[in-house]
Amino acid sequence: MKKGNKNRIMIAVLVVLVLILLAEILIWMKGVRQKQEDEEEVESTEVVSTIEEESSEINTEEESSETETETAQEVFYPEPKYQFQTEEIVVEVPNITKEYTVAWVSDLHMVTDHETSDDILAEDLDAVKIRYDFFQTPDGVHGEDLLPEVIDFLNYGTFDGIIFGGDMLDYCSVSNMEKLTSEFARLNKKVPVLYIRADHDYGFWYGGEGFTETDAENMHKEMEDGDDLYDKYLDFGEFVILGVNRSTKDMFPEQYSILDEMFVSAASEGKPVIVATHVPYASQVDDTNEVTLYDRSIEIRNKIYYWGGGNYVPNDVTTNFLNNIYKEDTSVVEVLAGHLHGSWDGNLTEQVRQHIFEPAYLGSVGIIRFVPEDEGDE
Repeated sequence: MKKGNKNRIMIAVLVVLVLILLAEILIWMKGVRQKQEDEEEVESTEVVSTIEEESSEINTEEESSETETETAQEVFYPEPKYQFQTEEIVVEVPNITKEYTVAWVSDLHMVTDHETSDDILAEDLDAVKIRYDFFQTPDGVHGEDLLPEVIDFLNYGTFDGIIFGGDMLDYCSVSNMEKLTSEFARLNKKVPVLYIRADHDYGFWYGGEGFTETDAENMHKEMEDGDDLYDKYLDFGEFVILGVNRSTKDMFPEQYSILDEMFVSAASEGKPVIVATHVPYASQVDDTNEVTLYDRSIEIRNKIYYWGGGNYVPNDVTTNFLNNIYKEDTSVVEVLAGHLHGSWDGNLTEQVRQHIFEPAYLGSVGIIRFVPEDEGDE
């Protein structure tokens, strides 16, 4: 082989070797770069994951803290400073499986007006002052100062429901309603409330020419319960409490229709019924009561102060409602009432009892324990 050809072959071989070496170097460098990128991506992912985990932990801690704060706010209520007298009764209810405790407050007759205003006329101010002085506790606490204590008492206690049995106001005025509304707004929202109004809650006697009963009704409708006739009940699943609104007047047909439908619904579900009314009902067996309702009414009011006599002779609509209570196969177990301004307990019929509570303006709050039938005898 010639020398020139031999040299060219060697050069070609060297070139091929160099190219192979360069290719391997390039492949190695690419591998190193890819590894670095992978490591960086892993690190970045770990950082992001760590940040997300830390953020999640922070959010969880914040949410937990907020929940704990909300829970703490929900369960903490101040103990009332006023020492209320409690009027406790036990009501046996058939077919219920546990005890329920319900508070009753009525006849506070709160007055907050102390000077003339758009709805309190100057010529009525003396009458308002007399009413203010009359409705106070034996130790001198007036309704405007007692109502916040009532709300504290209800929030501080353990109740399954609350009934306001009417005459929380002595009359309806802007000042009285502002106080009532603001205090009601403090009630524990977890406890269901039934507020049945009576004549004094709607009364506009000192309102002047520009203040009407419609104005009073509209003010009550703006309260949290809406003062809706269709919502005048507390349903505990095993039994129901039906509220009779404006019981100082004869029942109008629409109201009777609503209540009658509630009676039918409760009966169809086999639920015992408790009736909550402001004005009590006449006893059909009064001569069997230890103290007759008639005698108690004459003693306190010097007249018949319940439906069934005196100024409370029921019309046909009201009579139809009362028959739901008086009939032998009634689903009603108990009637709860106020209005008399004195306590009474006795039988309306052989099947149904009635309890009338002391007025709240004397510093009294009623507590009703609904217990399974026969448990009250233990």
